[in-house]
Amino acid sequence: MKTLLKTLTAAAVAAAVLVPAIAEAHPHRVCHFEHHHHKVCHWVR
Repeated sequence: MKTLLKTLTAAAVAAAVLVPAIAEAHPHRVCHFEHHHHKVCHWVR
């Protein structure tokens, strides 16, 4: 069970490091909800 926990922790750390790097490399869409619950998406480079 500890091995699984270590694997999940390692995966979480890897994701935390990789996601911002990938996001910076590629333009990506950021979506958020306005106060009237309209979904607004825009591209971020």
